[in-house]
Amino acid sequence: MQFNNIKIYSVLISFIPLSIIFSIFIADLIVVTTSIFFLIYLFKNKKLSLLNCIEFKIFTVFYLLCIIGSLNSDFIIYSLTKVLPYIRFGLLIVLIKYLIKNDNKFLLYFSNSLLVSFLILFIGLVLQILNVTPFANSYLNTRYSSFFFEELIMGSYLIKLLPVSIALLIIFEKKHLIFVTVLIVSVMILISGERSAIVSLLIFLGFLFVFTNIINLKKKIIGIFFLLLTLSTALFLNSNLKFRVIDKTLYQLSIIEPERDYVEFKYSDNPERYTAIAREEFFLPLKYYLLFNSGLKIFSDHIIFGSGVKTFRILCKKKEYYLKKNYLAFKDKPDDYYEGFTGVDSCSTHPHNYYIQLLSETGLLTTLIVFFVLCLSIFNYFKTNLFEKKIIFLSIFINLFPFITTGSFFNNFLSILIYLPICFLDIKKKNGD
Repeated sequence: MQFNNIKIYSVLISFIPLSIIFSIFIADLIVVTTSIFFLIYLFKNKKLSLLNCIEFKIFTVFYLLCIIGSLNSDFIIYSLTKVLPYIRFGLLIVLIKYLIKNDNKFLLYFSNSLLVSFLILFIGLVLQILNVTPFANSYLNTRYSSFFFEELIMGSYLIKLLPVSIALLIIFEKKHLIFVTVLIVSVMILISGERSAIVSLLIFLGFLFVFTNIINLKKKIIGIFFLLLTLSTALFLNSNLKFRVIDKTLYQLSIIEPERDYVEFKYSDNPERYTAIAREEFFLPLKYYLLFNSGLKIFSDHIIFGSGVKTFRILCKKKEYYLKKNYLAFKDKPDDYYEGFTGVDSCSTHPHNYYIQLLSETGLLTTLIVFFVLCLSIFNYFKTNLFEKKIIFLSIFINLFPFITTGSFFNNFLSILIYLPICFLDIKKKNGD
């Protein structure tokens, strides 16, 4: 495959949102192959100057620091095999910038792909709620994932791509479609039961309604009313979802029933099933508290360059970093007394927070770069007068927001979704200044 027909690359890149739903492997394969051939094209045609954009320069510094950290790691080969292919995401930024500039149909292709992806997930969600095979047996009717099935990542997918979709709809002046998309996708995120995605959604909607003038005050009030009405109805109709999103959160934060350290709740539609909740001792869920502590302990011994990309899963098992604790309600019980509440340890594949993962695995310098991008995005959000760019900067800010639990920063699924908004920083309406 040569980089001769730009339309082929526009279609392939536009297919990424759809392919993520059905196969993250295919989505990543598209990123890898298009990036490789695009790099060959740059060398062959002496167009390496395209790599001089500020986004790629910042990425390159981050990437080189990750490589240095891997070279300093106790697990050099393992860590290097994880970090070296990461260059594809930097090349993806340059490739999409190139397509935006040189193919006037690319943004339309990508926008349509996003809308079709949302529609497909919506259809799958409806079928799952109706318990139609093969969508039956959702997670106790509190977690829905549509075509992601057992991977409970629909909410994360939607909140990371919703802003990009809105920005592109602004480009094509589809204001009414924006309202419908925001409403439907917001409900889908809520129904997903992913509390981190819901928090991100609330931040996004807060900025969208308070700090933008895409619609007048009257329409904002009407929009907020319909959104709250729809969300309230969804919670009212599904008591198990309400329990997970509202009651469980309030209980864990000791806002409701603070005098009790532990309680079990039976599900309304299946009394034989129940879930247990223990009051949190550290404001955070105990598992996350231990993961964060283990990550920070690793960071304290590898301050500048970290322990190496994806090495948390190895080091967390070592005696000096390993932590184990019971919830207060079971403080004197053995580790195997109650699964999930006793013998809770600090090991996982990653620390479940981007910044703690970066501190532990890649060190202080890379973390400062990501934090700089976070600050720059919110600064530019308020600085720019172009609404489509505001949305993209807000998307970057939400993706890198530090005070929520997250997946792994170097996970293929999340990496694609983290970098996609950065790829669209050059979009601008034709009549924009």
